[in-house]
Amino acid sequence: MCDHTIGYLDDELVQQSEVADKLKNEAAAYNRHSDNMRSAGLDYKKYKNNYRPKDFLDRRKGLMTMFNNCPYCGKEINWRDIKESI
Repeated sequence: MCDHTIGYLDDELVQQSEVADKLKNEAAAYNRHSDNMRSAGLDYKKYKNNYRPKDFLDRRKGLMTMFNNCPYCGKEINWRDIKESI
């Protein structure tokens, strides 16, 4: 059985079974980076400090490259279920 590959996050393939953990870690890393930029005196709007894991699943923001179908088995990815599980 295929553990569906759903996209790229920081140039790494993301499997459906690990997406929740990866997105939580990535959101925390983005928030730490924003804190570091503010402490260095760079207070730009792009350094917001409230990244949530669901932000990475918003195609309009472009934080993650998402596939419509698994490249290995061809099954369609159900993004609604993935978003609800996070």
